[in-house]
Amino acid sequence: MMAHHLFRRLILCAGILVVLAGAGLPAFAPPRAAAQADPPLVELNEDVIKQATVFVMQSFLVTGQPMISCIGSGTLISRDGLILTNAHSATPSEACPSDVLVIAITVRLDEPPIPTYTAEVVDASHGLDLAVLRINGYLDGREILPGSLELPFVELGDSLNVGLDDTITIVGYPNFGNDPVEVTRGTVNGFTAEARAGDRAWIRTSAVIPGTMSGGGAYNRDGQLIGIPTIAPARAGGEAVDCRYLQDTNLDGRADSSDHCVPVGGFISALRPSRLARGLVRAAALGIRQGEISATNPAPSQDGEPVFSRLFFSTRVNEVGQASNVVGSVPAGTTSLYLFFDYNRMEDGAVYELRVSVDNVQDPTYSLPPVTWSGGRRGTWYIGTAGLPLRNGLYDFRLFIEGREVASRRILVGGGPADEPAFTDIIFGLLDANGNLVGTSYVLPEGSAIQARFNYRNMQPGTPWSFVWYFEGQELTRDTAAWDGDQQGTRLITAAADFLAGQYRLELYIDGVLSATADFVIAGAAESARAAVFSNFRFATAQAGGAPGGTIRADFPAGIDRLYVFFDWRLLASGTMWTRRWLVDGDVLFEITEPWNAPPDGENFFASLAGLAALPDATYSFEISIANVTRQSVSARVGLGQLPVGTFASAAGIQMTGRIIDAETQEGIPGAMFIVLNPEYSVEDFLWDQSQVLGVSMADSEGRFQIPVLLPRGTEDDPLLYSVLVQAEGYLPLSADGIAVTEETQSPVEINAALSRN
Repeated sequence: MMAHHLFRRLILCAGILVVLAGAGLPAFAPPRAAAQADPPLVELNEDVIKQATVFVMQSFLVTGQPMISCIGSGTLISRDGLILTNAHSATPSEACPSDVLVIAITVRLDEPPIPTYTAEVVDASHGLDLAVLRINGYLDGREILPGSLELPFVELGDSLNVGLDDTITIVGYPNFGNDPVEVTRGTVNGFTAEARAGDRAWIRTSAVIPGTMSGGGAYNRDGQLIGIPTIAPARAGGEAVDCRYLQDTNLDGRADSSDHCVPVGGFISALRPSRLARGLVRAAALGIRQGEISATNPAPSQDGEPVFSRLFFSTRVNEVGQASNVVGSVPAGTTSLYLFFDYNRMEDGAVYELRVSVDNVQDPTYSLPPVTWSGGRRGTWYIGTAGLPLRNGLYDFRLFIEGREVASRRILVGGGPADEPAFTDIIFGLLDANGNLVGTSYVLPEGSAIQARFNYRNMQPGTPWSFVWYFEGQELTRDTAAWDGDQQGTRLITAAADFLAGQYRLELYIDGVLSATADFVIAGAAESARAAVFSNFRFATAQAGGAPGGTIRADFPAGIDRLYVFFDWRLLASGTMWTRRWLVDGDVLFEITEPWNAPPDGENFFASLAGLAALPDATYSFEISIANVTRQSVSARVGLGQLPVGTFASAAGIQMTGRIIDAETQEGIPGAMFIVLNPEYSVEDFLWDQSQVLGVSMADSEGRFQIPVLLPRGTEDDPLLYSVLVQAEGYLPLSADGIAVTEETQSPVEINAALSRN
């Protein structure tokens, strides 16, 4: 059985791995030598990228025997063992029971991975389907001390710089751990937009990517990780559509449909951009996690199936994620199209899917394969295409939840620009004493006479139009009249009721057809036409009985391991969606959007950060948003107020490669070991301590090696000097000091060694 075969290989290779670990040296196979000077990094270091790719297995014990429950690929993103992968293949669930998270690495590039390490989940986003793992031990039970590993790793790139038709390289494992790591190439053929993540929530690719590569890596020409291939196993009625019976999990002597089924996704065409993983990665690298938060009332339970409803199309999304217009058809040449819908009773991590057909032929370019839901329980969502011309045709958009079709909508693309009447760009505000609209926003104070302003065009006198106001999904009032204004311009309408705290909606119709809509929130008290919801922010190092404790200030000494932020609030209705985020030196660490479940008024609500050790010196910011509008941002300094320079390692540097041969026969020496020391150590200083080693490689069958860690560069005035050692069983060892690397050194540095027999 395939999974058992993988574990058996671990036992066969244990002797080699233990010997190397005892010497403080991890073993990695050598890649092919690069022939050209200064080629693109993805070509130069393709083998290093392969070595930084791991195979992730969740396993559970049955009478002491390990069984595989779920699998996927992953990528090492730090030399000390942080791994980026998909949450669905690394976190325990009903479909993926797990006692141990096993990490298999590539020892030989032309061989399957070897189970070597165990890992723990540092943090995960089930909505984004991203997780960061940390290697914490060897599979034989030995603990790995923090900072003791020196593994090959890759660097996160800027996924916003990826363009249409860019060539990308995808690396992962194509099967169930029984084949070597694989590389496939393709081009970027589009982007899928999604609420909260913007127009580039997904990168679409033409590459043919097997489902087991989910969680692996997609790379730009500079060898930087710009995307994570992602697909959730499709489900029907809650059961995986495609899964494999790999093991005899019930121990009845055969692997069949009565055993645990390992779920598998279909072919992957969507990549999660690496920018969406940066917060998780940064927090894991800094040893920061979310701490305790104020107790809130449990969310009311909701019975029934999840639903999508009120579908409509828009060609523009405004700065807070709302539809600027509503369209029933679009002209030829349209480059952006968004499907909006309401949702209820959803859960983060549920599987949903968009299937788009054009003239009754399914088109993967505009579709989204089964992925995890990230919008929470209820609200308004959108999904669509941005920056890609839509070809003419009749489009059918069909939405699925857990394999069940729940809603659909059709739209025609083609023809010239329409001259139909239209309303667009609704905004809300208050009137001042002079009749001017002030405080325009989508969050307004309680007890005000709300005004709505919108644009109109191509309106003819006498055209029937109407507006409808809603509160928490229930109609408040509506009015219908004949149009009595100009053909084009801006108009104000006044709400017919006093507004209390909660969530509202306005819909505008022309001749009975929806033409524009927008949502807004009433919260807080009026303060100069602005809604004052949150106040009295204080930072502290502890909490006692829900009140600030310890040191209370905004400038803290180095060494604290907790940071709390407290605030008061008023007139915030239960169920109102709010977002809180923590930032470090301006970069987002954590962002959570959820319904408000505390009382409508109160004091000393708190959230916190916690460090595995001390919180690093930095400036920490806390932000609150309602309706995607930032309401408050406050900051506190710890220590020097900024992260130390060089906190995050770069994967850029010099590749060292070469060949180790027999001096007499000129044949390669398989298994010969090539060791590079950190530049502060010479051969004479070397005590076989892992802290002295920068990287190590073992020669392949032809004697070729490649150090998996890139060598940092020095300068012409102050070069970095490296020492190397070469040894093989039955041969006299070789060593050398003073190999200089500067910013002018061309990569790769090739070193060939000829060993003489004892």
